Amino acid sequence: MRQLIYHLLTVQQVSPATIFYFTFDDLSLRHELSASFPIFIKIIEKLLGGNSASFGRLWLFVDEVQKLPGFIEYVKSLHDTGYPIKWVLTGSSAIELMSRVRESLAGRVIHLPVYPFSEDEVFRVRGMAAPDKKAVRAMVTGAQPITEEELRSRQAALLPHRDDIERISEDILLYGSLPAVARAGDAERKLTLLKNYRDTYLEQDIRGIVKDDKLWVYQRVMEILAGRTGDPLNYTDIAGKTGVAVDTVKRYVSLLEKTFLIRELTTYSRNIRAQLLKSPRIYFTDLGIRNILLGITDLALLDKLKLLGTSLENLVAERIQAELFLTRSEAKLHYWRTKAKEEVDLVVVTPQMFLPIEIKSDRTYQRRHIRGILKFLTREMEMK
Repeated sequence: MRQLIYHLLTVQQVSPATIFYFTFDDLSLRHELSASFPIFIKIIEKLLGGNSASFGRLWLFVDEVQKLPGFIEYVKSLHDTGYPIKWVLTGSSAIELMSRVRESLAGRVIHLPVYPFSEDEVFRVRGMAAPDKKAVRAMVTGAQPITEEELRSRQAALLPHRDDIERISEDILLYGSLPAVARAGDAERKLTLLKNYRDTYLEQDIRGIVKDDKLWVYQRVMEILAGRTGDPLNYTDIAGKTGVAVDTVKRYVSLLEKTFLIRELTTYSRNIRAQLLKSPRIYFTDLGIRNILLGITDLALLDKLKLLGTSLENLVAERIQAELFLTRSEAKLHYWRTKAKEEVDLVVVTPQMFLPIEIKSDRTYQRRHIRGILKFLTREMEMK
């Protein structure tokens, strides 16, 4: 939200006098508005020093909007009467917020998920100049194919930044890149924030949806999925380990996805039906949350548990997914695996091309690393 306000002020040159921020974490504000929603406009006009309609378009940012029941319906009424307000409504309880938005603002709202910080943003938070990866990102998203020579040139340009990239990547592998965590100055503070996020998520987002006596089961499903990052999703096995029905596990996995903790990655196949029938893989949208669920607090333990490779795979998959969304790319991200267990970690697919990607944590390249890619390319050429 702060970044958007900063963008409005610096890039779009919007007058600061027309931008307002409120949070319904403010109990006194909630109490005042609960008596009469029209008071909200009076507060704005008092701040403006005049009739709000005479100032042209206003930008109103309202955080934790789900905490004031009925306010979204009030926003709808103002929108429908043509009030010159651009609303930005946010909240930490994703399910509650989206439920109310769908009911009251259908057809009037753009839904924008907020991703954890990108590598570039983590660089900037640390006061460092981020390396230029635009050409590589354009290649990965299918926006601008580049030749092998161009790719080698880009790799050479990134070499001076190698140590910084490795340092920040290791930090993201362990602590993730949620904004508050990325800004935290030391490891203890980062871990405290992640633990608080885990506990708050269960208490605020989930307790009202999952019965109290099943909350521990929900957390257990989270932990099992955390230990199986990048593995095919097996509902039956998880149901057996938690002692609940398969349908319950499916519901919990769906809730985890709706609350943006995990993402499913489907298989690549020219047969769309086959894509849907095969088991998806699960990735966490933030590795810090995944690691705190497993009690992982240092990279050595991540490596000891043989999770370093899949963590790197998770990191790359999420960065590509975020880039595809932010660039409004037509490309889709999948993985590829055959019955003979030939596989490719990621496949970026557009109507014009496909790009197989293999992700390894090894420091030295070995030809066996691209065995899956070669098999994939061979099969694709045979099917043309």
